[in-house]
Amino acid sequence: MKVFGTDVAALPDLDPAEMPFWRQVLRGFSQCAFQAHELTGLLFLAAATLYSPRMGVYYVVSVAVGTVVARLFGGLPALLGLGLYGFNSGLMGLALGNFFQSGPALHGWMPVVAAVVALVTVAMSRWLSVPFLAAPFILCFWGLWPLADAMGISAIDLGAFPDAPVHFVEAAIAALGSTLFASTTLAGALFLAGLAVSNWRHALVALFGAAIAAALAAHVGAKGAMINSGFIGFNAVLAALATYAIVAADLRLAALAAVIATWAFSFVSRHAPVPALASGFVLTVWAILLLGWLNPRFGGQGAPQAPPG
Repeated sequence: MKVFGTDVAALPDLDPAEMPFWRQVLRGFSQCAFQAHELTGLLFLAAATLYSPRMGVYYVVSVAVGTVVARLFGGLPALLGLGLYGFNSGLMGLALGNFFQSGPALHGWMPVVAAVVALVTVAMSRWLSVPFLAAPFILCFWGLWPLADAMGISAIDLGAFPDAPVHFVEAAIAALGSTLFASTTLAGALFLAGLAVSNWRHALVALFGAAIAAALAAHVGAKGAMINSGFIGFNAVLAALATYAIVAADLRLAALAAVIATWAFSFVSRHAPVPALASGFVLTVWAILLLGWLNPRFGGQGAPQAPPG
């Protein structure tokens, strides 16, 4: 196991297919930022719990339920070992705690919905030819949203963001925490620490994406409180991270992803009848992958030709 890039003897390195359940769960927490690192997962859990103990409990239960369901219903062993079946269910748990009022109905539905998300995640992992990212969580939440009243759960009125001066450092750090629905500087700092423990380059890329989103939003006149809360920036954080970690370790692509994700999130937020969630980042990464597939075909470039003579 590496911590800050240095090998430590805390945990033995195992093949992902041989990873025990408890490590699968910890890695499920960390996969919310595309890491497979147990200490990162603990720091992410601390960020969510310090922001809201109830959301911390939902996070633990949802990731555990998602991992168990994936183990029972055909999850691929290698993906289980990386924690990739738990994090979508974990995001659903966090979102339920963020958007809906606490009560017996929500407590009862939370593990059920986490299990449904896990089943969708298993299906997408087998059927999609592109990374599923946070799509299972987003699609399930969008399906749940119009059914909430019938399920006996009530949405929280989050209100409108007031205007305020933009504080770029606060906005960047809060955007990191907002990836876990925990929009405070403490949560953001713990998120950043979790990334740095696993991969310091990813920590800098996340800050890079957050700064781009804050600057872009301030330029177009978004409300300062909206920027400072991290609401504007978390899709850019995730898009920059995912592009750097999954597509290519290229800062130019990460910057492009941050810009597009900020716009895509704004577009969905303005026009969709449901919360936009992390849709901006998912759509952006899929678009970049599509452009990468089209690029050599669009350019008409064949195999390199040998020089004459």
